[in-house]
Amino acid sequence: MRSVDVDRYAHTARGWATGAARVYGPLAAQLVAAAPHPLTGRRVLDAGAGTGLASAALRDAGARPVAIDRSPAMLAWDAAARSPSAAGALEALPLRDRGVDDAVAAFVLNHVDDPTAALAELARVTRPGGALLATAPGATSAHRTVRDRIDAVAADAGFTPPDWYAHLTTVQAPLLGDVAAMRAAARDAGLADVVVTEHVADVGVERAEDLVDYRLGQAHVAAWLAGLAEPERAALRRAAIAAVAPVMEPYRPPVITLVACVA
Repeated sequence: MRSVDVDRYAHTARGWATGAARVYGPLAAQLVAAAPHPLTGRRVLDAGAGTGLASAALRDAGARPVAIDRSPAMLAWDAAARSPSAAGALEALPLRDRGVDDAVAAFVLNHVDDPTAALAELARVTRPGGALLATAPGATSAHRTVRDRIDAVAADAGFTPPDWYAHLTTVQAPLLGDVAAMRAAARDAGLADVVVTEHVADVGVERAEDLVDYRLGQAHVAAWLAGLAEPERAALRRAAIAAVAPVMEPYRPPVITLVACVA
């Protein structure tokens, strides 16, 4: 199997749904709420759907989501209750032209090498006049030191980040790390009525336990954690909580939000 075909999220679904969701769930709901028109009854693509956080927010808004994600393992989470889904890459969506009414891309554009091309692909599958909603992490975060404490505990226990994670953080994520970059990508992709904002998001994470579960629920540590015995994972979590608790403040991540329409 080619490295590009490896499911980097193969071990991630449970941790994502029970840990990372503490942050990404509220952020998905906030993104869906930014839609410029009612979504009731509309077929909406959830691109990079993961375990279905944005799909759940879309259903709550009355939409009919269809989920696409590169990871079959993520799509398999709670499959019986999920929206219709298919495995596929953001750069080559397995949908016909103008196949959906609107599209949502929650924290997935920061995982590609060419976000402009990815936005153009989202526009291809969305009907003219449809909304395209996307988020990406802001480049500046006051919480980096707190997250570094969690990462340091994992490193002390033997964790080494995978190569793909270094590419994500140093090459891909910075491409959309500010308002100007997101706006330029959207306009170069041919989108209309482009509005890009940055805000510090209140996601309701105020306890060290919740922040640790969020951080340890992400993909870059999932395979390593899966190889630990349960007592080792429990000890790691306790150590991370102890490291974070003395400096814990409400977690408010910076978020770049795009609201645009397909011409």
